Amino acid sequence: MRPLPTAIGTLLLCTVLPAFAEPTANEYNAYLEKGPWTAMYRHSEGTWHARLSRRAGDFTLAYRRADLCLAREHRVSVQQDLFKGDGLSLAHRLEYRAFSNAAIDDHWRYRLIAGYRHRLTENVVAWIRLQPRLAFPGGRRLFDARDQVGLEFQLGALRISPFYERYALRRWDRHGGNVFGVHATLQL
Repeated sequence: MRPLPTAIGTLLLCTVLPAFAEPTANEYNAYLEKGPWTAMYRHSEGTWHARLSRRAGDFTLAYRRADLCLAREHRVSVQQDLFKGDGLSLAHRLEYRAFSNAAIDDHWRYRLIAGYRHRLTENVVAWIRLQPRLAFPGGRRLFDARDQVGLEFQLGALRISPFYERYALRRWDRHGGNVFGVHATLQL
């Protein structure tokens, strides 16, 4: 028995089984990549996000506009890759989120992004991404997390990746909901 695929399978099973008792959303993400530029469009349960980002060395600078039903969001972010090797990756991101609705405080948010990718076959990769986040609206400190597991199918310049996301609120062990979705990435 291979320990790493068994561990990934066990994690998938443990995270997906409780999903059917919690709120669930569907999400679709489309990416176009050309050189250092990436354009992204996300649609999720009546909301949408559009982002344009540019990689410069270990840094990625991005602008995002979103319609969140209750407000429009403008977000700027800078992400830095800290480590990549042997399937492991570690990065962090600082974002400033500004909202059109005065009832939602503009705020800073920090996110740590830890990932692992394991090649199963020549064209299939299993992956996991842990993303604990701290937001600071109105002088408060709020924790949440968006942790994902999925498979990536590589079809030439196109990558299709169905995923499951577990959303945590206030504490990592407090399950807040689920997302089932797909990332589709086309390299131009």
